[in-house]
Amino acid sequence: MSVSWSSKKECRSFFKSLCAQEFARGLVQNQQQLNLHLRDFLKTQTGLWGAYRALPEEAQVEEVVQISHLTWTFPKMREGHLEFFEAQKFVLGPYGVWEPSPDSPQRDLQEIHGLLIPGLVFNKNGSRLGKGKGFYDKTLSSYQGVKVGICFDFQISPNPLPTEAHDVTMDFLVTESGLVDCSKHQE
Repeated sequence: MSVSWSSKKECRSFFKSLCAQEFARGLVQNQQQLNLHLRDFLKTQTGLWGAYRALPEEAQVEEVVQISHLTWTFPKMREGHLEFFEAQKFVLGPYGVWEPSPDSPQRDLQEIHGLLIPGLVFNKNGSRLGKGKGFYDKTLSSYQGVKVGICFDFQISPNPLPTEAHDVTMDFLVTESGLVDCSKHQE
């Protein structure tokens, strides 16, 4: 079935509904498989990495941020973009997102080797739609590190996503089925 989205709003609406249905079923086994694939990918990485504290309808990364050979940072929303901090403690921030506590040391984005990035829907070519606030796109517009989209298989659209010039693409996707190298799926 081929779908052509008339707008980002229409695409987001469809995938928000799909996510609500799928997450309501429980994705424990899918999450465990995703964690295995993400752990395998991260074994080959080094340095400072960014992760996120997942919202209820996002793939979790809590288990993999325990990987001890990497140093982890987490985003905090600041005036329309994200800043990254090493954190041991978290506080509830805007939009119900757990963010690093105020005493967490900040790290420069360009120091970060790679980022694990949530999204509502992705394409195998690396296109991504988030929830619509643009925090990741604004933050990553000049970021040169590795961008890894984290999602479940049902969040990968076989159809082109509505994108704009400012939308940032992913280098890889990790799902319960494995690693997708987005450079091998360019349109």
